[in-house]
Amino acid sequence: SLTPGEAIIDIMNFVGYDLATLGNHEFDYGMDRMFELVDMADYPYVSADFMDLTKNAPVLDAYKIFEANGKKIAFVGLSTPESITKSTPTYFMNEAGEYIYGFCQDDTGAGVYTAAQTAIDAAKTEGADYVIVVGHMGIDQQSQPWTAPEVIANVTGVDAFIDGHSHSVINTT
Repeated sequence: SLTPGEAIIDIMNFVGYDLATLGNHEFDYGMDRMFELVDMADYPYVSADFMDLTKNAPVLDAYKIFEANGKKIAFVGLSTPESITKSTPTYFMNEAGEYIYGFCQDDTGAGVYTAAQTAIDAAKTEGADYVIVVGHMGIDQQSQPWTAPEVIANVTGVDAFIDGHSHSVINTT
């Protein structure tokens, strides 16, 4: 909080992160600051479901493909719709109180699942040998219907899912 998020970006740059996805804390200091922090990063942020509702378009690239040992590995980003309520809802609104940013959220989870599947399919079409979802979705019941296990159950083509948000340790195959 002493540097409104900048110190964390500095650490991540120093350590050499290759990629990140948005979690609820990227929005702690408002939308303008979130965009500043993303711009400060030496690595890309990806999110298949973070949308500019005024354009009906993704804000960030949905995935990035890296090559290693002759294989193409796609990393698809997913960000929890809970970011809106776990942060400050007005940060996602315009001056008239209308939501201008969202996360493909709906009551069933289908919007998030569709965004994820679209990104997975696009990465495969682009030649990805493996697809890894880097999510900030969680496993807590309160996060339903957008938890990592629910996404996994409703998409195909994912080789691994690396998740955060719940502050829980799980190791599930």
